[in-house]
Amino acid sequence: MSFLRFYIAVCCLMFAPLLSASEPAYMPPGPQTGGIVDLALIYQGGTHRVDWTPEQFEPYLTWTNPDTQKEEWLFDGFLFIEFKSNTGFMFAKGYGSKPSTKENQLWFLERIFEKGKAVDALDKALGKTIQRLGTPPRPRRVVLTLPEPIIQTENWGELNGKALDFKNNEDRVAAVKWFIDLLLERWKKEGYQNLELAGFYWVAEEMGKDDTVKLIQPIGQYIRSHNKRFYWIPWWNSPGSKIWKELGFDAAYQQPNYFFKLNVPDGRVEEACRFAKEHAMGLEMEWDHRAMNDKENYARRLKGYLDGFEQTGVWKEAAVAHYMDGHGMIALSKSTDPDIIPLYRRLCSAIAERQKRKGL
Repeated sequence: MSFLRFYIAVCCLMFAPLLSASEPAYMPPGPQTGGIVDLALIYQGGTHRVDWTPEQFEPYLTWTNPDTQKEEWLFDGFLFIEFKSNTGFMFAKGYGSKPSTKENQLWFLERIFEKGKAVDALDKALGKTIQRLGTPPRPRRVVLTLPEPIIQTENWGELNGKALDFKNNEDRVAAVKWFIDLLLERWKKEGYQNLELAGFYWVAEEMGKDDTVKLIQPIGQYIRSHNKRFYWIPWWNSPGSKIWKELGFDAAYQQPNYFFKLNVPDGRVEEACRFAKEHAMGLEMEWDHRAMNDKENYARRLKGYLDGFEQTGVWKEAAVAHYMDGHGMIALSKSTDPDIIPLYRRLCSAIAERQKRKGL
């Protein structure tokens, strides 16, 4: 072997680990997301929310492409999420002064499975859409919220004759497992025809002290033992977001939090995309009714997400969760404002195109 060939061979051996090291990548839709590409956040539970009848779900299921006049599929995942009841009991700390008890959580469960609303309404609306369009390109899946066992809770209630004490981590884990079991049992009992249960969502958007970390890992293991997935959507710079995998989550979506406050700099969306890619996360699209009511400020911010997701490859590569306020897509789909209609079209076009692909 000549010296030159020997030198090249040695260099290849030395630098092979660097050359083979994978580049940072977003969390793609796939097994870890339960197959979900676009996850719509559906705020439901408290009676202060939209009723969520079958008709109210229609703008989330399909849209009509104005270029082709064809109806196209939209969201393939639906996260039923709630932070507090209408009576002020909170399912995650920071949303009131009264932590939810066993009684409050049983009430929440009944709201999730209420006939003619929520999951039942989605199943019915989807059934009608399937009759019209045929089977969607991928199954429509549901993620259900788990109340946080807030450590300051007093008199949560009893399990198996024992009063739980949330200062004890084992009791907190037991309370969450109890709720998971109830959700699984009820889902099976309801026998929805058009939906699959993908997994469960951790409603607290930040990790606290070590007791919270110790709480998350056994819950994730329990969820996976039932062949389901564990989801999380932390806020910007939320404690724990960099180590979401180590904590025990299967899928995590980074919130840019650019839309909500006008003093957040315009580079935030791109910054959040870089962070998400560095830590193998998906992204959250964020907007609400202010995009239609204050076009100068908030429609521009919605456009910032659309531009940013296009420029950074999010639409092509990443799983996306969609925050749209309590009923944003209903209002956006009905807008006749010539400044708003293009934003609606861009958003729906991006989602519909993603749904047509076999993989991202």
